[in-house]
Amino acid sequence: TQVGDAGAIAIANSLQNLKQLQQIRLEFSYTQVGDCGAIAIANSLQYLVQLQDISLYFNHCQVGDASAIAIASSLQKLQQLQQIDLDFRCTQVGDAGAIAIADSLQNLKQLQQITLGLGFTQVGDAGAIAIANNLQNLKQLQQI
Repeated sequence: TQVGDAGAIAIANSLQNLKQLQQIRLEFSYTQVGDCGAIAIANSLQYLVQLQDISLYFNHCQVGDASAIAIASSLQKLQQLQQIDLDFRCTQVGDAGAIAIADSLQNLKQLQQITLGLGFTQVGDAGAIAIANNLQNLKQLQQI
């Protein structure tokens, strides 16, 4: 589709006012959204402190580590999260982004389910090891 950064930024701006939102699913797969749009979405998420379930799909988009780092920064502020579904397949996300996401998980004590789509990215051993190390500390996880 033709949705790009301007569309993602408009959506991000509207999200900031939905402070009681408990579930969000944003599907940007196969769009023209890049780091600017994804970072705007990420920045808006930090205001949604009631979120329990978040699904963000950026597969086959022009996003990279900057987007993943921004999303990770917002995730760690969402202490009520129980489910996370992040899809970065076929993007430029690398170790820095994966490490940031992994580090953001350690404070999410309510997290029960996580799905991370990192296939066909730039994530290597360092990113995978960081994810593995942080997942093992999430004793309340029921599904990966």
